[in-house]
Amino acid sequence: MKRALMLAVLPVILLGPAGQSRAERTAQVQMYNSPEMNLEEIDRSILDQVGAGGRINFAFYVLSDYTIMDSLRGAAERGAVVRIYLDPRELEKLTLSNDHPLVKLSRTRNVEIKVKDLKDGPMHLKSYSVNGVLLRTGSANESHSGLERQDNDLLVISDKPTVSSFDHKFEVMWARPSNTKFNYQ
Repeated sequence: MKRALMLAVLPVILLGPAGQSRAERTAQVQMYNSPEMNLEEIDRSILDQVGAGGRINFAFYVLSDYTIMDSLRGAAERGAVVRIYLDPRELEKLTLSNDHPLVKLSRTRNVEIKVKDLKDGPMHLKSYSVNGVLLRTGSANESHSGLERQDNDLLVISDKPTVSSFDHKFEVMWARPSNTKFNYQ
């Protein structure tokens, strides 16, 4: 069952610039639920396909799943531009070190991480876009329990206006002057 559901996502994800008009014509929404499914596998199947010329706009309240951080780093190492926007409260809960996956990710070429200012309220989104053609959203945080044990959903949407709406919101958040760049020393 897991494999069949994951394969349903692949045709949407594999669309590159030449396939964008097809994505615009055939908007799709796929919904996945945990704990019935391991949502980490869905996210990995998406992120592990992004490479040279790709773009990921990633806004998450919680980012503590090492596998997802490794997938984001892999996308950047393959040439994708990866921008990550995080909530400061959740970031403070992590025990960081030089070999923590988030620190390694932050030091990877093509990766930029910004943190919302604490005084501006929580950044509670759990979404990312890929190449302007795919939006991943839902209630699942990028944590082990959020992806595998909690009752959560994950939606994969290939509707161009919906993806554009998220990307616009991401740009507004990304441009806030009160943001800080993530920096571990």
